[in-house]
Amino acid sequence: MRLIHSKPIRRGTACVEFAVVAPMLLIFIVGILEIGRYVEVYQILEAAAREGARQASTGQMTNAQVISAVTGCVQAAGLPTTHLTVTVSDLTNAGTDVSQATILDNLQVTVTLPYSAVAWSPTSYYTNSSTQISTTVYWVSANPQSYPSTVTAPSGS
Repeated sequence: MRLIHSKPIRRGTACVEFAVVAPMLLIFIVGILEIGRYVEVYQILEAAAREGARQASTGQMTNAQVISAVTGCVQAAGLPTTHLTVTVSDLTNAGTDVSQATILDNLQVTVTLPYSAVAWSPTSYYTNSSTQISTTVYWVSANPQSYPSTVTAPSGS
């Protein structure tokens, strides 16, 4: 008498399939998380640079105070500031402190942070040690111009 099995015996097949697929799935998930982290850090640095440029445009803060404000924004967001680089410059009058900028001067704030300082996974697999997250914001100085004191009324008025 012959026995007929309704299902083929496939013990261990699911384990072998999972062992083949799991590494690829894990790499895919870690990659998605790292891209998300990169975007998050970029947005934080962009917002900090924008705030620094806005502060610089008032003409009431020096370069050092703007750098301190940007560093404070980055630190408040929970990112490390040990390797943070912030540069503030007046593009219209090179070498001039932003507190001395005149109305409509072009100001620039650049914020740079190494990706290795904020990555969640070992970054040596897909980036090198010099990979930076950098953003630059341009703003126009709104430092008010004093009204001239030697204005005279036109004749005949």
